[in-house]
Amino acid sequence: MSHRTSPARRRRGAAVRLAISSVAAITAVGLVPGTASAEVAPQTQEAAQTAAEQVLTWTAGDSMTEYTSAPTEATAGPATIVFETSLATGNTFGMAHTLTFDTSTPGYNHDVDLNIVASPFDANGGRHEVEVTLSPGTYRYFCAIPGHGMMVGEFTVTGGGTEPGDTTAPEVSAQVTGEQDADGNYVGTASVTLDATDDSGVESVEYSLDGGAWTPYTQPVAVTAPGAHTLRYRATDTAGNT
Repeated sequence: MSHRTSPARRRRGAAVRLAISSVAAITAVGLVPGTASAEVAPQTQEAAQTAAEQVLTWTAGDSMTEYTSAPTEATAGPATIVFETSLATGNTFGMAHTLTFDTSTPGYNHDVDLNIVASPFDANGGRHEVEVTLSPGTYRYFCAIPGHGMMVGEFTVTGGGTEPGDTTAPEVSAQVTGEQDADGNYVGTASVTLDATDDSGVESVEYSLDGGAWTPYTQPVAVTAPGAHTLRYRATDTAGNT
């Protein structure tokens, strides 16, 4: 819908207060900022929490041909990489292994340069942790110890990381028009035009006249009855912010 706007009266949630001073005249008192809240959509919060707590673990034992365990998928964004080769993971020979991310083979992500060398007798007892940031795509990893060339695998990363979703409520504007007398009163009818804008898109615009139920806004609201009136308005975007 296309409506006229008044930039100086743009608010995220507000009320238009109108007072009719006589049977035929309406006085526009002004636009009063209201309250608005913006929350991250539940699915966005869940995705952010999952990525923030993401731990990917590789283990190695006595085998020189395969890792004992390894992840196959992950979510884009921050992650803690854990690599352990110890007696607890089946390494009874005390041999060293590496967890090395491929940074040269075409077709794989090359943005994480990781090379962890571990053995049961190192200073960490064979357990190492590294913080990384993963991008959507596929990563290839392998053991760089000579003779361990068959220890290789890959995992797929999906999703958009931990970037928060839209948490900003729409910008809403209101404009009051109509015939006015010498005192600035609106004579007969005051027409209130609403408009809303939002980066993610406006889902709905609503208004409430004199404390009544919220009503979908589809056209300028005509206020004609004598007396004092308050018209409140709000907008909701496609991310659920109001």
